[in-house]
Amino acid sequence: METEWLRTFIVAAKTENFRETAERCFITQSTVSKHIQHLEKELQTPLFERQTKHVKLNYIGAHFLQQAQKIVATVDEALHSTQSLKSGFTSKLTIGVAPQIANSTLPAIIDYFHKQKPTIQLSIELLKSNEIGEAVYAGAVDIGISKLTSTRAIHMEMLAEEPLQLIVPIGKKFTDPMTLLQQETILIHEYAPYWQEVQQVLQQLPSYKSMQVNQTEVIKNFVKQGLGIAFLPKSVIEATYQEQLLHSYSVKEFSHIVSNTYFLCKYVTADIEAFLAVCYDIYKNK
Repeated sequence: METEWLRTFIVAAKTENFRETAERCFITQSTVSKHIQHLEKELQTPLFERQTKHVKLNYIGAHFLQQAQKIVATVDEALHSTQSLKSGFTSKLTIGVAPQIANSTLPAIIDYFHKQKPTIQLSIELLKSNEIGEAVYAGAVDIGISKLTSTRAIHMEMLAEEPLQLIVPIGKKFTDPMTLLQQETILIHEYAPYWQEVQQVLQQLPSYKSMQVNQTEVIKNFVKQGLGIAFLPKSVIEATYQEQLLHSYSVKEFSHIVSNTYFLCKYVTADIEAFLAVCYDIYKNK
């Protein structure tokens, strides 16, 4: 049973269209038919119901699709791990990380870790903070770096406790921040755990307006474009602030509110401990 037959079958099973399968696999339609025929001959059963103008996966084909996907995934993982070993890597860690961390602190962590442990290969998965704990618990990622804790029974450590900064367009740097909070639209992130505390303080103002934008990089860009202001952790805005594209305030009325960053893992191995140590070093120097 050839792996290429399985790859062709998987696409055909999902499209139920041999012409489209040929286009996606960059082979001819007759080759698609031959691959499917080879499989059916080896399995001694049809996998599709063939009609005049199209094909439909039958119940045996649906069952075999699940097995074929597992086989191909196993082969791909074997090829990938062998290539990694050939390239000098001895192990691999998959990191699930929130986008705002990936766009701020993560590059420094990766750079430092590669210098410390050059034989450990890293793979990065971008996830929402509320998805990271589940991904760690399910084993989809080895490590999570998140702005939220998890209710699952996994290992968790706080990496950082950062003060919030009010970021405003550079053109409004001389305006009183409390005035801005009443005049400008406050951009909020749905998964920011500190938002409720911010809102409690805002409710003491005569008036304020807000708009939900669930992507930190978009929030920063909106502020640069003069579309609002926002509260963000210091590490998230550091690079943009240094480029003098935004102005930031430490507002005393909000000084008690912090943004936490958490390290999550299901099992603590030597590789994971090494990565955790690097995370602590980077956040300590922020």
